[in-house]
Amino acid sequence: MTDLSTALELAPVVERVHGDNHPELTRVRELTEQISQSAVATETTQLFRELRTITQDYAVPSDGCEAFTSVYDSLRAADASHAKA
Repeated sequence: MTDLSTALELAPVVERVHGDNHPELTRVRELTEQISQSAVATETTQLFRELRTITQDYAVPSDGCEAFTSVYDSLRAADASHAKA
């Protein structure tokens, strides 16, 4: 499974479980979906920039579960791969 596919699979679950305490997770899910559908590098770069901002550079909060960590780790890795491309 690729980094982005892991995030795509788990982001809705994490949003459902942690969304009440972390409303930014709705936008994380939306951005993850947009990145997966984006074919334009400059658009993808902007989407990752917004993700870094709203996640505070993919910092998992203290109440984050293993799936929460997996989403942010996957997004961080996808972001790094995109930056190298």
